[in-house]
Amino acid sequence: MKNQLKAIEIVKQIIKEIPLWLKVGIKEKDLSEKIKRALKKQGAKPAFRTIVASGKRSAKPHGFATNKKIKKGELVVVDFGAKYRGFCSDLTRTFVMGKPTEKQKRVIEAVKAAQKVAISKIRPGIQACKVDQAARNYLEKKNLAQYFIHSTGHGIRNKVHEAPKLSKKNKNKLREGQVVTVEPGVYIKGWGGVRIEDMVLVTKSGAKILTN
Repeated sequence: MKNQLKAIEIVKQIIKEIPLWLKVGIKEKDLSEKIKRALKKQGAKPAFRTIVASGKRSAKPHGFATNKKIKKGELVVVDFGAKYRGFCSDLTRTFVMGKPTEKQKRVIEAVKAAQKVAISKIRPGIQACKVDQAARNYLEKKNLAQYFIHSTGHGIRNKVHEAPKLSKKNKNKLREGQVVTVEPGVYIKGWGGVRIEDMVLVTKSGAKILTN
């Protein structure tokens, strides 16, 4: 697992730099290029096409970077990963350009809490669908479940998307030693989106967050 831990360490270092690069007026593509260069500097390459989606575009789960300039007050979803010696990492954070509105705060807090609830369910022997359902149930309580339009996560090792998929229909059980992503999101068309993603190791006693 040594090389995957290195891939994780690389994205953890880069995510700390992003707030310094993320200025009002920067183009999404320019931020994406900065991430690409930082990965290369660390001896890695992008594990997948980097997502930088700002403003209303952040309501697209796969909003790849464009020439759009990032504006004050906008949500910015940044999703990227490192591939290092054949092993992958994957991390998503949502930033607010300035002081968040009450709605932005409410949605961000709900997504964070949904992720926390889902992670708390992870342990060997639990069905993957139960982890997905935990996140969905929490967002349902906050009247946001209808805006959660993808599965809660996926396995990740040599490929970015591997088994087990943390989805509604997957009844396969998690096993000790598996690494999965946990990435609930809320996407409101015409407003914006929030996604928070971390990588989690299934341990003998539960879950260990690797990217926190």
